[in-house]
Amino acid sequence: MNQFDVSEHVADPERLAALRAVALLDTPTEEAFDRLAWLATRSLHAPVALVSLVDADRQFFKSCIGLPEPWQAQRETPLTHSFCKYNRVAGKPLVIEDARQDPLFRDNLAVKDLNVIAYLGMPLVTADGYILGSFCVIDGKPRQWTEEEISIVAKLSYAVMTEIQLRTEIAVRIKAEEALVLERAALTSEVAARLDAEERLKAQHGELREAYEKLQKETADRLSVSEQLRLREHMLLQQSRLAAMGEMISNIAHQWRQPLNLMALLAQDIPATFSAGGVDDEYINGNVGKMMAAINHMSETIDNFRHFFSPTKAKVPFCIAEMVHRTVALLSAVLDGAEIKVTVSGSKPILTGFPREYSQVILNIFMNALDAFASRQVNDRAIRVEIGSEGEKSMVRITDNAGGIPEDIVEKIFDPYFTTKEPGKGTGIGLYMSKMIIERSMSGSLMVENVPGGASFIIKV
Repeated sequence: MNQFDVSEHVADPERLAALRAVALLDTPTEEAFDRLAWLATRSLHAPVALVSLVDADRQFFKSCIGLPEPWQAQRETPLTHSFCKYNRVAGKPLVIEDARQDPLFRDNLAVKDLNVIAYLGMPLVTADGYILGSFCVIDGKPRQWTEEEISIVAKLSYAVMTEIQLRTEIAVRIKAEEALVLERAALTSEVAARLDAEERLKAQHGELREAYEKLQKETADRLSVSEQLRLREHMLLQQSRLAAMGEMISNIAHQWRQPLNLMALLAQDIPATFSAGGVDDEYINGNVGKMMAAINHMSETIDNFRHFFSPTKAKVPFCIAEMVHRTVALLSAVLDGAEIKVTVSGSKPILTGFPREYSQVILNIFMNALDAFASRQVNDRAIRVEIGSEGEKSMVRITDNAGGIPEDIVEKIFDPYFTTKEPGKGTGIGLYMSKMIIERSMSGSLMVENVPGGASFIIKV
């Protein structure tokens, strides 16, 4: 091990990114980490225990038990005072019996300023193999660390890493908490073997039992919250689809009105023509052709709407412009009836995602504009769709001239169940589900802003 290797390890951008991802730097102390550090000092009879996170130019202590001032209050030191930065091999402890006799550590400023003589540390390793820092115990005098002590620190370091992982993903939290309970239960017998008095043994068991019960309660609470959120989102998604389907049934009625009227006229014309003696092959073939064209148009309408509401199971490449034109075509009868002119311009970027869900977002935004036009007197009604890109992301801007969104509610329109419609005429979940589809399912963003004369929705994916 040399200084160059250590510096290269500390400055590794991927390791630093993994450290930032756990979001523990410069955060307050937490009982879960302090409890593990305290248990290490009690189990190994060492004055100092640390949960150390090695940053690019410092080491930050998520927990520090027994560290001298001013370091205890500051909860960090420069890397010139760090032994923990040398913990860079997963599963391998760093064992130092007397740093003053070690050629690599005797000049480290921690020896003089923090009285670090004996050191035992285990690296904190993520599931991806990145070293975040170290869980260590320190003594101010020379010391030979036993295999049992190394085993205890190793197990406690796993418990520290479990606490870190609990803060990133709920599924990993549950699994890690179970492992932590098992590790602590195993430590109970080892700690008991080191205690000389029965009272001290009972106290240790009581503390471990309290920690176990607390972890069980936290696990149950997190599971309950996770399940409630899952059920709530599923219910909102179903309500959003039902509301959109209700609106689509109205659109189907608009699309069918003209061919039904045509077929009614043809049906009424047949007996009159027959009575007048004008029925011949040409008449029959012409009317049959017109009727079949109307029926095919109605059948195509049903197929289009049926496919529109069939969810995409996997991400696939699709053309954004094609999805926009398809959605506009589905709404053409309603848009024409409301005298709204729609223009689509820009490029044709290809996006990998869920095309039908993306179309549903476009549909919800158009329906929001239709509601706005219906509540106001607007001349020369128009909806403008601009398709392009911004950096590596696609961008679709949908702008109407329906007067805009009142400033007092513009921040609320993506909230679930928020609607300005009369009771029974709106669910208030269309825009909320649109935001969930874009931001959660497709890792993009959906925003709205008022522009002169109207409102503009911006989709970036």
